[in-house]
Amino acid sequence: MTGAAPAAVGFDFACAAIARRHDHERYLACLYAPPSRRAALLALLAANHEVAKTAEVVSEPGIGQIRLQWWRETLEGIATGRPRAHEVAVPLAEAVSGHGLRLDRLHAIVDAREADLDGEPPATLDDLEAYAAATAGELHAAVAEILDADPALARDGGTAWGLLGLMRALPALTAAGRTPLPEALLQENDISHQKIRDMGGSVRLCQVVRPVVHRARRRLAAMRDSAGFRAPAFRPLRLLADRAGDHAQALERAGFEPFALPPAPPAGLVWRYGLRVLGYRLGR
Repeated sequence: MTGAAPAAVGFDFACAAIARRHDHERYLACLYAPPSRRAALLALLAANHEVAKTAEVVSEPGIGQIRLQWWRETLEGIATGRPRAHEVAVPLAEAVSGHGLRLDRLHAIVDAREADLDGEPPATLDDLEAYAAATAGELHAAVAEILDADPALARDGGTAWGLLGLMRALPALTAAGRTPLPEALLQENDISHQKIRDMGGSVRLCQVVRPVVHRARRRLAAMRDSAGFRAPAFRPLRLLADRAGDHAQALERAGFEPFALPPAPPAGLVWRYGLRVLGYRLGR
């Protein structure tokens, strides 16, 4: 065994721990990928989490910009074959060199996360969808590249995932000072993010949230109409698309009121994923 091997194993373990703790639904889906692809996928999920959490861990936008710039420079180091000795950067570099992961997708994710720092809401639903496409959409497309699946198809599913995730996380996001809802929809319904922060679940949000969920549903429907959706290589992403459908259904059952969503059940997702993959293999 070479001297570098123990460090590489430790980095892989660190990425798996980050993904398991902070991106559990995607983490479980990636366990259904071929074993040779899993380390790359978990490095990608870990890197995405480290970038995405920027707005949560900084005290002011300028510090967030420095953090995002650090990630840009880290990606540039990977591009030149000189990755930083960092627990996520080293496995991410291996995913790029060994599995064709495109760095431009990761740069797009970093750039899109600047919107989390400026405190401005998206102007329209189209703008919100563009943000979801540049973050979760690009992430799922990158997963597809590692799996040798269809990135364009995956991007649709990731965009839906991002839209639904923002709606599900709305109570926490608004409490943290974030502004995820489109300004045009808020104005049409005489609502503001400040009003949501002040009044919480007493503010009726269904007329604002419903169009977002419907937009996500259209993305998911477009995915399912594609032949590539049922390809074996696409199964981890198909799991995530079906899980996104679960989240859309939960929002619909709650009357499109994110504050009325019940807490996520502590267990059961492993079994649900397992049964779905069995169904895929049986041709369902």
